Amino acid sequence: MSETGTAAFLRAVGDGDIERVRDLLAADPGLANAVGPHPYWGGRPQALHIAIETKRRDMFDLLLDAGADPDGRNGEYDLWSPLMLALNRDRADMRDELIRRGARIGLVEALLMKDDVAVDALLADGLPPMAPNGGSILAFARTPYAIDQLIALGAPIDAKDRWGVTPVEAMSRAGEDGGLLVRHMMRHGVTPDAEAFARLGDRDMLAALVENDPALARRDDLLMAAVDGRHHDLVRWLLSMGADANARAAGQSRQSALHNAAWNGDLEMVQSLVDAGADLHVRDAEHDATPRGWAETAATITNNPACVEVAAWLRAQGG
Repeated sequence: MSETGTAAFLRAVGDGDIERVRDLLAADPGLANAVGPHPYWGGRPQALHIAIETKRRDMFDLLLDAGADPDGRNGEYDLWSPLMLALNRDRADMRDELIRRGARIGLVEALLMKDDVAVDALLADGLPPMAPNGGSILAFARTPYAIDQLIALGAPIDAKDRWGVTPVEAMSRAGEDGGLLVRHMMRHGVTPDAEAFARLGDRDMLAALVENDPALARRDDLLMAAVDGRHHDLVRWLLSMGADANARAAGQSRQSALHNAAWNGDLEMVQSLVDAGADLHVRDAEHDATPRGWAETAATITNNPACVEVAAWLRAQGG
């Protein structure tokens, strides 16, 4: 299959066009393991990676039954295996199926699975030469024990990956475990920035920081981090402290907080921001799209029905 044909196949997988995918696989079974351009962002994944990212279990099963390798070919996708994606994105059903089909559990997978026994065994020969995203393997630790072991072996504490993310920032995005992990990193001498506490929803820590520096509460990056963490009460508190409802990301596509809330399908957050004066018609710098446009796109790319609800609400408000 040509590069153009592979790209069209991967796009059909991402868009959920299962009949088209089935027909293409029947004509060329090799597509199940083809590597090609990502239909939505950078890197060169396989169809199985995309099915996991877009939360399409029917597509995922079709691909595996068609011969997709559960381990994937990951060298052109920043070393992210299908199992790593399933673990990182909390796709428990896909995780279990990949393991049932014999997916290899390497060091990163064991770290994400919080399997300290497996981590010990896999570290017997030392740290791997490379980590996914080109950063520190420490970014994938999900237990205090794993953090200690990796640091003892020399894993970089502050190294940024190709996206500029440090280990402690990655840990602050680790859901319910994040607070525990960040505090353990602090015992190793790491000083998280205020954004990390905003992502964690740690209002007490932020309040202490704001008491010493009231301007901190008005920083765009704090509001963006709290929105991304879906911490509704914290966002309302920051807005009451003078944060700008039209805060924008410093990088990425210079999107607004409302764009991110819409992408997440977080209607309560969208409503809070709009009530505080967020611009319904603001456009990001890369795609020239409104928050409603982001919600509509996310409904396909993330397969999240909540994004459809957000798009409809924004449309009803004139967005």
